[in-house]
Amino acid sequence: MFIPRHPVVEDQFCSYASDNTFGSTGIGGVVAYAGSVVYLDPAASDEEAMIKKMAHGITETPFGLSLQKVKVGYHSVHPTGFVMPGDLGSSDAIAQPLYNTSGAIVGHKSVPVGVAHLGIYDTVHYTCTAVSGTVSTKMTPGAALYTAADEARLTNSTASSNGSTDADTGARCESTAVARVLKGASVAKCQANIDNTTLYPIRVKLLV
Repeated sequence: MFIPRHPVVEDQFCSYASDNTFGSTGIGGVVAYAGSVVYLDPAASDEEAMIKKMAHGITETPFGLSLQKVKVGYHSVHPTGFVMPGDLGSSDAIAQPLYNTSGAIVGHKSVPVGVAHLGIYDTVHYTCTAVSGTVSTKMTPGAALYTAADEARLTNSTASSNGSTDADTGARCESTAVARVLKGASVAKCQANIDNTTLYPIRVKLLV
């Protein structure tokens, strides 16, 4: 049997894997941003599709891009299950606390998220080749984009991640091209976007 399925519809049923990175802390911290390049977690303990964002040292193949921002809950400052008014109507995925056998919070549970593939998307979750945080290249239409080690952004850098200066250099953690630029951005726009002063989206065609 071989049944065709629609990838965009099917990948609404992925989940961001549980983790203990935030430990007992739950103040709405960001686990992964919308537009982060993600991979399928081979260590998942069940048969469902669990994803995590790419990072320095990850050797898995990029799977797609997260369609939602993933956040931990607010259980350190509010009752478990609480959501902020600003969360209402948003597409953010809020992961609830993960408890150990003693009832202590040790991380966050998995949470359903959608994953983007192959289509054309606008995103502000990108970085560029840079020196000490100063952008040195623009986003040129047709340019290949890779996975940056810094927050799994898209990057045009072909330098390899070293795990320490990646936020300043825009270095990639994986050599597989995951997208191409359709509508780019000037050096000034890229710098403003990275500095979070004014957000300028680029339009990309995903290759994964």
